[in-house]
Amino acid sequence: MYVTDTAEIVIDASPEAIWEYVTDPVHWTASNPEEHYGLEYDTADNRPHEGATFHQAEEVAGMFADLYGRFAYIDYPSVAVWTGTAYYPLLGGIITVRIPEGGTIRLEETADGTRMSHAVWMDFPNNRRGRFLNWLFRTVLDGPSKLYDHTNKELVFFKQRLESDRLTADPAGVRASPA
Repeated sequence: MYVTDTAEIVIDASPEAIWEYVTDPVHWTASNPEEHYGLEYDTADNRPHEGATFHQAEEVAGMFADLYGRFAYIDYPSVAVWTGTAYYPLLGGIITVRIPEGGTIRLEETADGTRMSHAVWMDFPNNRRGRFLNWLFRTVLDGPSKLYDHTNKELVFFKQRLESDRLTADPAGVRASPA
């Protein structure tokens, strides 16, 4: 039983500049400091690569999770697909719920800048416990709207930071046209 959502934003920066900024784990963590507690890639340069694994400590809909994932596909600087399992400790850690999760990050050049989107999903098991957790997530925790807010907050941060940094570096605010 999937819960999905997509957030997108147009950023006045090149796909390469966005990619370099957002794949830095310090910047990703800073994009949502109330819900991100750290991100590490299992790579020598601490950056994502196809097949690389990662760990992110975070909160989704007010619930802490340890997310262990892998980049299934990367097409620099356009697409990154990740999948993983989030471990949600409940009742003080007496019970741990595992939820498969994933996402696709896309960077597409447009006439107005680069459209960055992040489509995310959670897959609650289709059994009694999974249906209960899905109901709890959707109703009591207002999970779908909080999932969107979580993802959108990241994108808004990236836009603000990249456009602010670009204007600081280029006070005229001129964006090079795509080749």
